[in-house]
Amino acid sequence: MAKPKKLANGRWQIRPRYKDIVTGEWIGGKRTFDTAAEARAYEAHVIAEANMGHSSKTVTLGKYYAHWLELYKKPFVEKRTISRVEVDMKHALTFFTPGKQLDMITKANYQLWLNTEARTHSHETVRTMHTTFKSMMENAVDEGIILRNPCVGARFTGVTRKLKHPKQTVLDIHDYKLLLNQILQSPDCASKYACIVQAFTGMRIGELLGLTWSKINASEHKILIDGQYDYMENSGRIHLKDHTRPREITVEASLFGYLNDYRHWEQTSVYGSKVVPMSQYLFIGDDGLPITPNAVNKFLDHQCQKAGVTRITSHAWRRTQATMMRLAKLDDKFIAGFLGHTVETLEKYYVKKTDDLKRENLTLRQAFLTDQGII
Repeated sequence: MAKPKKLANGRWQIRPRYKDIVTGEWIGGKRTFDTAAEARAYEAHVIAEANMGHSSKTVTLGKYYAHWLELYKKPFVEKRTISRVEVDMKHALTFFTPGKQLDMITKANYQLWLNTEARTHSHETVRTMHTTFKSMMENAVDEGIILRNPCVGARFTGVTRKLKHPKQTVLDIHDYKLLLNQILQSPDCASKYACIVQAFTGMRIGELLGLTWSKINASEHKILIDGQYDYMENSGRIHLKDHTRPREITVEASLFGYLNDYRHWEQTSVYGSKVVPMSQYLFIGDDGLPITPNAVNKFLDHQCQKAGVTRITSHAWRRTQATMMRLAKLDDKFIAGFLGHTVETLEKYYVKKTDDLKRENLTLRQAFLTDQGII
């Protein structure tokens, strides 16, 4: 604690100093008061603010981003997510510059940045940039560095990319049946059965590749999902996304029949002139490691063509399961728990307005109006 200094004019001067939690720099500044008590009170207030994690109001974007990434992101998210965050923020740092004061980023210049990115990037790419930056600024508000988040209420668009091959993000029931039937008839391989499991469970690809035989409880028709395979680093099983709690799901008996067929094939087949090695993982290549997401998506691409279904990637199974469970009138909390995320995320990203869902809701609406004597 600094000691108030009495000046020749009878006033009291104090110079509190503290280490800024964001920049790591020592912050200090002189203030003059009429009494020593006022000077000590001011110093106590400044130190209290610093101890609560409040930082200097002149923190730059570059310094705060580095602080935010190390403190709030790297300890908790996967490396692939960090890589995406770094790409998103590279665009922001290019536009605003690292030396831009955080409190000088306004709603207007933030919207201008999104508008600029939307001229050359897809809607989804701009959305992830916005989500990343908004999350960082929310922390800045919580730390008392800025008063309000300029990202709230921002709007964004993006260019429409011309795809070489059409692609859909969710299957309706007709296409789901067509594709699943085609996959069931295809020659046995690890990717085939991986897709079957995803079709029934909507697992994330990392969760799927991280499955081990010990997590399969065929007698009770249950699967324990308590980790995922780090396919970016090939470093083995790691925690679930966002460190969520393990979940055990109950699945239809037919899936365990398919898994039994797969295990028999795995134990007796020859793959590329090599006996498939036994592994703790379910879906493996000839090296004993889990197959890659790319292998699964290539298999899916081929099966979609044969089934006459617009192309999907493995993540479409997840949206499809969410949408079908909603169509089945299952409780939102059950659906979210089954898939391993929150109800908010379910509503925002996974349940899609397929024609099946529209027809079902129209039928329910008409039935209600009829029951009430309105129509």
